[in-house]
Amino acid sequence: MDHYWSMSEPLLVSKRTSTTHPIVPVLLTRVTSTGQLADQYWSHFPLIDLAMYRLLLALFLLTTTSLSARNLDSLMQAYGLVEVTSLAPRIRVELKYATRDNFIGANMYGSLRKAYLHPNLARALARAQQALEREKPGYAFLIYDAARPQSVQRRMYQAVAGTPKKIYVAAPERGGRHNYGVAVDLTIVDAAGKPLDMGSPFDHFGEEAHLGDEGALVKKGVFAPEVPTNRALMKRLLGAEGLRPYDKEWWHYQERMSMPEVRKRYRLLDF
Repeated sequence: MDHYWSMSEPLLVSKRTSTTHPIVPVLLTRVTSTGQLADQYWSHFPLIDLAMYRLLLALFLLTTTSLSARNLDSLMQAYGLVEVTSLAPRIRVELKYATRDNFIGANMYGSLRKAYLHPNLARALARAQQALEREKPGYAFLIYDAARPQSVQRRMYQAVAGTPKKIYVAAPERGGRHNYGVAVDLTIVDAAGKPLDMGSPFDHFGEEAHLGDEGALVKKGVFAPEVPTNRALMKRLLGAEGLRPYDKEWWHYQERMSMPEVRKRYRLLDF
């Protein structure tokens, strides 16, 4: 298994040697390609210049972050997943869990920027994109989340444990549909790249995100009149390709298949 190294800021203690520079202890950490701790130990290095050290440390962390993203890409591919835009280049990707703009408020994906899905779902989404372009030239699907490693699911589950939000995160032991690469969170953007009004933001957990009562919410003044039409457009296009929404999240689509069947047919992303 591949390994890579990270290191901590030196302790603010040092000792003089026969050289002209102080020696500082630095904690070296070796982790596996799946992010698990392998071992740690202290080593000593001459400290030529603290500012230079911090610059080198920043460059090192930037490199390991980039390696981590490439590592996730490699693992997704090794598990048979497809990078969505390789099939549908006009689909846009903005992974919300690679930012702090999500219900957890933390970056869970590091520098990962590509969306991966099981080939069945990726091909269905590519066909839906073609249908969308025929009906609405210049419009595109915008992906907010796709395949999600089990390790990320575990961190998300821990982040919401003991809060009302825990009902929205599948337990990591067996995983949810995202952890098998067979669920996608998305919306539609217009020709100018502006997301259509779907009634609530992504990751909004409340009745505004639920499907089925759009007309009543328009009458109450909660929804703009175009919201039901926008949601219906996405539901119709994705439904024509065998995908169905989760009724409490307008953005979440999946195959028409029970969870036991998903676990039977597909591979858990256990990395």
